[in-house]
Amino acid sequence: MIRIFFVLFLFNFTVSAQEISPYFKNYSKQDYKGENTNWDISQNSEGSIFIANGANLLTFNGDFWQKYNLPNSYTIRSVEVINDTIYTGSYHEFGYWLKDEKNRLNYTSLSTSIDAANFDNDEIWKIIALKDDILFQSFGKLYIYHKKDAKIEIVPFGNISAVYSFYINNILYITTKNNGLYKLQDNNVQFINWSTPLKDYTIQSIAPFKEGLLIATQLNGLFLYKDNKLTKWRSALDSQFENLEINNLKIVNDLVCVGTINNGLLVLDTNGSYKYVFNKKNGFENNTVIRQFVDSDENLWLALDNGLSKIHLSKQMFAFNDKSGVLGTVYSVLATNEGLLLGSNHGVFSLKDGNLEFLRSSNGQVWSLTAVGDEIICGHNNGTYIINKGRFDYLNEVNGGMDFIPIPNSNYYLQPNYTGLARYEKVDGKWLYKRYTEIDFPVNKAYFDEKGKLWVETAHRGIFQYQLTKDFQKLRLIRKFTDSRSQLFAIGANMYLSSKDKILKYDAVNDTLLIDTVLADKLKPFKEIATLNDHLVVSKNTDAFKIVDVASGMHFNLNDDLNFSRIVKNYRSAIVIGEFIYVFMDDGFLKISNKAVGQTTESARTFIEKVYINGKLSDLYDKDEIPYNKNAISFWFSSKDPGPLSLPGYAYKLEGYDTAWSNYSKVHTVAYNNLPPGDFIFKVKNDSNSEEQSYASFGFKILQPWYLRGWAWVAYALILTILLYCIHLYNKLKFLKRKKEYEKNLEYEQKLVIQRQNFENSKKITELEQEKLRGKLKSKSKELATYAALMARKEDILIEMEREIDKSNIKTENNKLYSKLIDIKDKQVHTQNEWKLFERNFNEVHEDFFKNLQQNYTTLTPKDLKLCAYLKMNLSSKEIAPLIGITFRSVELHRYRLRKKFNLSKKQNLVKFLMEL
Repeated sequence: MIRIFFVLFLFNFTVSAQEISPYFKNYSKQDYKGENTNWDISQNSEGSIFIANGANLLTFNGDFWQKYNLPNSYTIRSVEVINDTIYTGSYHEFGYWLKDEKNRLNYTSLSTSIDAANFDNDEIWKIIALKDDILFQSFGKLYIYHKKDAKIEIVPFGNISAVYSFYINNILYITTKNNGLYKLQDNNVQFINWSTPLKDYTIQSIAPFKEGLLIATQLNGLFLYKDNKLTKWRSALDSQFENLEINNLKIVNDLVCVGTINNGLLVLDTNGSYKYVFNKKNGFENNTVIRQFVDSDENLWLALDNGLSKIHLSKQMFAFNDKSGVLGTVYSVLATNEGLLLGSNHGVFSLKDGNLEFLRSSNGQVWSLTAVGDEIICGHNNGTYIINKGRFDYLNEVNGGMDFIPIPNSNYYLQPNYTGLARYEKVDGKWLYKRYTEIDFPVNKAYFDEKGKLWVETAHRGIFQYQLTKDFQKLRLIRKFTDSRSQLFAIGANMYLSSKDKILKYDAVNDTLLIDTVLADKLKPFKEIATLNDHLVVSKNTDAFKIVDVASGMHFNLNDDLNFSRIVKNYRSAIVIGEFIYVFMDDGFLKISNKAVGQTTESARTFIEKVYINGKLSDLYDKDEIPYNKNAISFWFSSKDPGPLSLPGYAYKLEGYDTAWSNYSKVHTVAYNNLPPGDFIFKVKNDSNSEEQSYASFGFKILQPWYLRGWAWVAYALILTILLYCIHLYNKLKFLKRKKEYEKNLEYEQKLVIQRQNFENSKKITELEQEKLRGKLKSKSKELATYAALMARKEDILIEMEREIDKSNIKTENNKLYSKLIDIKDKQVHTQNEWKLFERNFNEVHEDFFKNLQQNYTTLTPKDLKLCAYLKMNLSSKEIAPLIGITFRSVELHRYRLRKKFNLSKKQNLVKFLMEL
């Protein structure tokens, strides 16, 4: 087996670094949208911070900034809140600011009554409340504003060059440049004799200290006045700096905070030893501290030459920032007897007395550091290593060890790693290991539940549950949860699966998963969940980091954007060591006291700061009426508490519109548009852990649109009445009209019935007549046929008679008789009169038959017409021949000629043609 070492360092090296110091937060001009330099800071009783920022008066309520300007746009050098009145001083100008009903600050000048010549280029650098008076101090004089009679008294300093004033133990001290200390007595400036040794120094600041006074000079260090004695206060400053330029001084919780011009803030204990240093090397915006201010939460605010800083001196939260880049991103912290051991993406480092020391040959990604006896097991990107007595020794090639946990009821240890799971056992002082071949994919986490079953989480394959054999040699798969979005975490021996906003708890008794809504509510909102111990859980979301005590529900938020962006993502982000929680960051770590979890501030209230109605700033009194047309209302709210370690979360609800409270989030503004008409109450609260939490509210009413208001309804009622009357009148007229139409229609229908009856009667009569006519026609047809037959028979008889006569000898024997018989026979032959009679009867039966033939076929002869008539009657050629007086053959020939005249084809029947004609 080939062992690969990437040894970039063949020796140990040490980097001087900042001590673990109280956590601080910077505010740059990009945050507050103002000027670089900040000159002074103050705070009102509600908690809002006020800052003299060049030409701006900045206000900060912990959630958002606001900016105001003097009418003359001069630089504001000083600000002081006295009984919630904000006093400011600038060039040739001082006055006060008060809030109006819209929560805006309005300025009132107090110096307008002073002749401009009296100012003598004065700028107001300090404002002090002195009993019932307000003192405005410039370098040349004091302007004393007597509130009772609203008069201003001017107290000149004379020839002394004043610096700043300080009101301590009912005495107003005035520091000077090379003139010692003065005090104000009976509105006169008097020299303090014991300050004679300081006459050659520029005195910058004074603070009460150890029942005396601590005096800071600009270039000559610190002096202590106590028991009527002035002595040099020896401190680490003397040995560390030469010609240190001190600008101000503040005592906070037995800490001496020294603000300098070019070395940042130096913090000493009461014995003068160094505690902390805050400067650009460890993250400060600037090294020039212009003013210090302690807020109501005992946070130290620093007005810097470029930006602001807030140091949480009393919040039991500390930070280690390595701005050199040597340390890199921290992934593991382990406490040892010699200090802290840090595992990062650059290797293993020890941190002791503010110094980082790199462990030789450890360079590379370190995932875990676990103490086992006198040794430390290091899960490294290049393999698994042992750290013992400062040595970094190779153990095996198992790389990416994420953890090193004991297997219950055994001497074995389990290591999740890049390739699966490895089992370790120490035999005769040597570590032996074995891979579990049942798993051949990366494992991120491994836990044992109360039944001894093994749960593992993988990167992309889901979550698995295994059972170890009794000899711990093999794994048996019990079940697999394939949802790759689910995450595994354990609280003690209880196993949980989380996905989105849902948490499932494993019920070992019933071997099933149950939804745990109680825990989910405590941890929401969450994207990642990890446990620190049996009761502390880390809940990470896209914009917040929360540590929750699951037993009590108390929590600690760390949702500051700057620090949250530096917290390690997609991996274990914190660990508990003793009474502190260590949070891993890109360039160091945070150290948070367990007591900070659930630590609440005195202010649990939420305030509505601004209300905009249809784009215009409104007053903060409940509104009764807001126009319906394009209604838009937005709310800006805050806790007015800039002191907490993290921003509060807010939940809001618009009663009358929203059905439930929103989830807690960092948003401090919400807008509603196009609300329906009605009464509404906007409520907002923060996520403070106070038992009795109050909320801020703002009631308003969206008016009905004009077309739904009272007068409109009266108009609608009137219009409706008129409309109903018109409809009634219309219906009445329509009814009368319809009645007339109905009567007319009824009369018409009656006439129609009579006409129909008459028609039916007429029809019946007509049918009877037609029937009669048909009978008559039929009778005529029969008569005509009979007549035709008789005529034919007659002709046959005559022909037969003639034939018999011809056979007899009558002609020869009795010629006279013969002639007479022939004459009789000729008289009986079909005469023209008989034909006319036949034609008349034929036309009665077959109306216009001859007329149609003569019109359509003009070439027909009378003989043709006779033949057509006989054929129409369906007489045979034999029957027709005697009627016409021709032979049968002649009839056939005549029929042939008729066909030609009618242009009939051979297939067409002549009789049928004439029958259909």
